[in-house]
Amino acid sequence: MRKILLFIFVICFSSSIFAQRHEIGIFAGGANVIGDIGSSYYINPFPTRLEQGGKIVLPISIGGLYRFNINPHMGFRVNLSYSHVGAGDFNSGEQYKIDRNKSFTNDIKEGALLFEYNFNDINEAQEFAHSPYIFFGGAIFNAKNRIYDYDQKTGKVFHESLKENKITFPFGVGYKIRFNYAWVLAFETGFRYTNQDFLDYNTAGITTELMDAGKIDPKINAQILDKNFGNKSNNDWYVQTGLSLTYSFGRPACYCN
Repeated sequence: MRKILLFIFVICFSSSIFAQRHEIGIFAGGANVIGDIGSSYYINPFPTRLEQGGKIVLPISIGGLYRFNINPHMGFRVNLSYSHVGAGDFNSGEQYKIDRNKSFTNDIKEGALLFEYNFNDINEAQEFAHSPYIFFGGAIFNAKNRIYDYDQKTGKVFHESLKENKITFPFGVGYKIRFNYAWVLAFETGFRYTNQDFLDYNTAGITTELMDAGKIDPKINAQILDKNFGNKSNNDWYVQTGLSLTYSFGRPACYCN
């Protein structure tokens, strides 16, 4: 009897899996870091200059996604994305930052698993439907950190870039439009709290050699102090804002009353 029930459960579960609607597509937009350098706007996915007369940084965010809809309102999503971010104190609008004149660029790679909730029924096969939605989940991101060292031969301070993998917890809001049955266009903004403070390099690693050199030479010690600045009690966030376009395939689920 237990084997028969198990067989029925497996058949029902398998049918449910294949009956769901799948989506695959692309994401494109902009990204920004909420940190110690540059503008204090939370959502700022626009091109910016690092310094007066300097180059313009295009803060792009691109990636791919797969969505698995489990019922008319809920689904899971897998994201893979790359974001190029940057900012300068020159555009901050705050005088103390303008006087400080720091800038940075960084590259952030992310893999995320997210849960989505649509407020309206948009997952069934319909020619046109639309809905606001929220999402949250977990992710692993990769970004560059800096470690400063001292070259005894040249007497100069230099830095090396170190790529680090960290955990973050994305959440955000968006709006979806389903059209022509199979296509879904969505606009969203997602926030990522990193629990780290190195995305804009305002906190950096200092080697023992450099610390020892700083104890002897006041000029080198001043450079050490210059490498760690800003509000060290506030950790960095990064934000992705943009559009996604997905194509739906697979049978829609049969939802019974």
